[in-house]
Amino acid sequence: MMLETLLSEDIYRHKNGLKHINIVDNSGFSALFVVNTPIFDNSGVAHGVEHFVFRGSKAFPKPETLFQLLSLTDVKINASTLAQTTHFHCQSQCRHTFKLAINYLLNGLFNPVFTDTDLQYEIHDGDEKGVIYRELLGVEQAEKGSNKNSVKKDKSSEISYGGISTSIGELSVNDLTHFHQRFYQADNITLVTANADVKEIANLVASLPKPSSELNKVAIALEEYSTNAHNIDANEQDRTKYSPDINKLITLYHSWLQDPYYQEIDDYNEVESSSKQVVINSDTSLTSTSRHLIPALAMLSSKLVKERDKTLLVNSNEKELTNKTVLPKLFSNLYEEAKNQLESAALSQPSEHAYVNDQSNGLWLVKINAEDKMLANIISYIISAYPKFLAHRYEGNCYATQALVIDNSKYLAIYSAFDVNPDTYLDNIAQCLLSLSQDDAFISMSLALAKIKYCRLYHVQYNQVMSITSTQIATYIKNHIT
Repeated sequence: MMLETLLSEDIYRHKNGLKHINIVDNSGFSALFVVNTPIFDNSGVAHGVEHFVFRGSKAFPKPETLFQLLSLTDVKINASTLAQTTHFHCQSQCRHTFKLAINYLLNGLFNPVFTDTDLQYEIHDGDEKGVIYRELLGVEQAEKGSNKNSVKKDKSSEISYGGISTSIGELSVNDLTHFHQRFYQADNITLVTANADVKEIANLVASLPKPSSELNKVAIALEEYSTNAHNIDANEQDRTKYSPDINKLITLYHSWLQDPYYQEIDDYNEVESSSKQVVINSDTSLTSTSRHLIPALAMLSSKLVKERDKTLLVNSNEKELTNKTVLPKLFSNLYEEAKNQLESAALSQPSEHAYVNDQSNGLWLVKINAEDKMLANIISYIISAYPKFLAHRYEGNCYATQALVIDNSKYLAIYSAFDVNPDTYLDNIAQCLLSLSQDDAFISMSLALAKIKYCRLYHVQYNQVMSITSTQIATYIKNHIT
C-alpha cells in the first residue's frame, strides 16, 4: 500500500499520543520508530541515548537482551542516529517474535535506565573502554584512511551527530536523561508498521510503566525543525544499509510527512487497548530455570515449541532468505589471512583453527565439515547469545562481537570489532567456549529457539533438527571449536 492509497483510517493515535501508521501487504512484520532528535553540537548525546534504549529498561534490565533476541530468533533490530532524527526498526516473519521486539523497543524508548556504571561501559570509561568510544575510534580511523587518497575538505563547521571520540566521555547521566526527557515523548515519535496488529500494540503501550512524577514533559517546538529537518535526513540517509522492508517504511514515512492532507488530519483513529494486560516476567520458574536466558525468551521458547508444527511449515510462497550470514567487510583481509593459515597447515600440521588479528580487530576461524554445517549454525546462535561471551561487548571492550557460519564457505567465524586488546581476545574466546560447553542448563534452554531460528531462516522442517541434543552441542564445542 503506497501513500496515494493510504486512508486516514490507516493512521492511528495511541492513548499516550504515539502516532501510528500501519500498512497491510504480504511482506512479513516490520516496524520503524522515528524520533525527532535534532542535533545541536558534537556531544553525541543523541547517539548515547540511542544505545541506552537498547542497553536496558525497567522491563528488560539485562544488557544482553538485544543480542539474545538477535541470536536466538529471526528478528532483526537496529537503529541509526541521523542529523535530525533517530530511527529504531525491527522485522520478523514470526508474529510472536515481532511482538516481543516491539515490546522491547517500546520499553527502551519510554523507560530506559541510565546509570553511571552503564555510562562507562556503553559510552566511555575515561580510558580505553566504552562501546561508543570503540565505535567512534574505528569510524574515525576508517575516515582517515579513506581521506588519504581524496581531496581534503574543510569539516571544521560540520557537526558530528554521532559524537567525537576525544569528547564523547564528557557526557553525563544528566545529559542523557535531560535529552531523553525532552525528545523521547510519545507525541514526538511516529511508528510506521507493516502487517502489525494495531490492537495488540495498543495493549503493549497501555502496559508500559508510568513515568515518574518528576519526569514532566518538556515542551518541544517541533515546527522549528519538522519538515525541513526531515528533508535533510531523507537526503543524507544511506538507504543501502536498510532491508527492502524497512526502506519501504522509511519512504512511506517521508511521503506522509510532506503530504499536507495528512498533516491537517487531527482526528486520527484513537486506539483503545483491551483490558488484557501484557505480562513479561510472570513465570518465576522460567526465570530460575533459564539461568542466563532472559525470561521473555524462555517464555517465547515454550510458546514456539508448542506451535512449531503450524508455524514452521515450509511455505513455497514465503520470501527467500535475504539475510545471509556474511562476515563484515572490516574482516575481509583477516579472513583471507586465516584461510591461508588453515590451508597451509593442511599440508604440514593439519589444524581446524586459526586466530588472526590486527591493531583493532580479532578473528577466530574454525573449519567445519559439510555434514556438520546445520549443527554449526545452531551452535553459532547459542554462542552469540551466551552472557559470558556477550560480556566482552557490553562491558565496553569492543564495538561488536558475534559467532556465525559464513554462507557459501566451510568456516565458522568468531570476531570482535574495534577491540581494546585483540591480542588477548583468543584467550577470552577459549574461556567462554569452555564455560559454555559445561553449561548444560543454558544450552538446553536456548537450543529449542536456535533450532526454530535455523528452520525459519533456511526453510527446513523441524523434524530435520529435532534429534540434535544439548550433549551433541556441548561435545562439538569442546572437540571442534575450542
